Amino acid sequence: MGNLQVFFENSNRNGLALMAVSILFYLAAFHLILFLKNKEKYFLYYSIYSLVNAVALIGRPHDSFLKDIYFAFPEFFKLTLTPLQFASFIVFSYFLIEILHLKSHYPKFIKFYLHYTIFISLVYMVFFLGVFIWDGYDLMRSFYFFGFIPITFVFMLIGIFLIIKTDEKVKAQILYGFLTIGLASFLVGFLTVGKEANATDRYFYIFYLGILIENFFFTYALALKQRSIFDEKIKIQDELVHRFKENDDLRAQLNRQLQDEIVQKEEKIIKLESDAESERMGKIKALYEREITELHLRSLRSQMNPHFIFNALNSIKVFLIDKEKDWAILYLNRFSKLIRLVLESSRKAKISLGEELEIAKLYLTLESIRFDDGVDLSMEIAEDIRLSEIDIPPLLLQPFFENSIWHGLMNKIGEKWIKVKVTCQEKGYLLSIRDNGIGRKASQEINSRRTMKKESIGMSLSQERLELFNQNERVKYQFEIIDHENDQLGPSGTEVIFYLETACIN
Repeated sequence: MGNLQVFFENSNRNGLALMAVSILFYLAAFHLILFLKNKEKYFLYYSIYSLVNAVALIGRPHDSFLKDIYFAFPEFFKLTLTPLQFASFIVFSYFLIEILHLKSHYPKFIKFYLHYTIFISLVYMVFFLGVFIWDGYDLMRSFYFFGFIPITFVFMLIGIFLIIKTDEKVKAQILYGFLTIGLASFLVGFLTVGKEANATDRYFYIFYLGILIENFFFTYALALKQRSIFDEKIKIQDELVHRFKENDDLRAQLNRQLQDEIVQKEEKIIKLESDAESERMGKIKALYEREITELHLRSLRSQMNPHFIFNALNSIKVFLIDKEKDWAILYLNRFSKLIRLVLESSRKAKISLGEELEIAKLYLTLESIRFDDGVDLSMEIAEDIRLSEIDIPPLLLQPFFENSIWHGLMNKIGEKWIKVKVTCQEKGYLLSIRDNGIGRKASQEINSRRTMKKESIGMSLSQERLELFNQNERVKYQFEIIDHENDQLGPSGTEVIFYLETACIN
């Protein structure tokens, strides 16, 4: 037992101090590498914290190359000891804020504390510069011990209380490490107060053991944190797969129902053809052929563009890879909502213009993920217009928004926007959809140079659906496409204007 005590009391000479300082340098380098790989700030703060403590202790180990470094620059290490201790407290608090997500748990308090650290750092910087300007070394140390330390002690007590209240999984390990180094520092100070300098060397092994135990707890906490992040990412990926499968099953079920309806209508036509007279049969056949056409259109409406589905999911995957899980969940929910709205609207012969624009907004939100600066969508609706009372065919506008994205804005550099405007005219409503893309002419030139050319049936399909809708609802809806060049809104762009000729409701 006596030999063990002698071993610890000679920690600065027998290699224990050298081991502690070497571990700190290793942890600083290791966690810096983890930060460069994972971009998590708590790795950076912990790396700086370990480095600062290692440099502060560099003069402790005797009979080592570290002592040689210390004696090569003794004045530097003397002057920077207190500033390093000051920096250690600040960086350690930033480490706690990041790893325990205290900013999200207590935003007002953390904001106040961050402002305090900036202010106290600037004040301390003035005292530190005073060491070189007016020989203010003693004044700097007095400010540290009698100004900064008491205030920091108050913040430490508040911080421990707030950490205990959080539900973070790693809070126990953080508190154990924090209390270990605190207790070790207190014991060293208590055992050496009022004694000679060699007493500090004799009891400093308590501080070294405190550092080693503290870093064990912190390293363990960081490992648990990484495991938690990995499990959460797997959970989000599983949920994404489940949501996609659920939506795919719903779409397949709807398509089967539509196909069954088509078969039933066709069978009914065959039966009627065998029983009815030619003239009467012609009218009935025309009626059911129109219904079959409408069912075919409904089937087409229920098929979301596979390129859009792939790109939306790929963009959500990018957020997962970049650990932006909040954005991934947000876009996943929007994607699911869009699929549901599309499938629900495909069961209806008509929906309101308000519902159609809501679908369009969700669609553009997801499509714009692949643009660095996104696509700015603005809607200007006249005050006297009630969108819920204007009926249009479901998903009528989607092909036009898709053309704006893929053919107009995709190849444009700079600001990208789409403006939607609804006004009431003498014969009904006027709906305008305009973008500031490259225009149809430039888009056709780009498409002509591609090896594989995509044939769009969106325009012709929209025209056929409008004609069918006009017959069924006894309205007169039509649209035209206008190419803009060098007008007040920009150098180029395409505008689609829908004339919804019906009585305006005020």
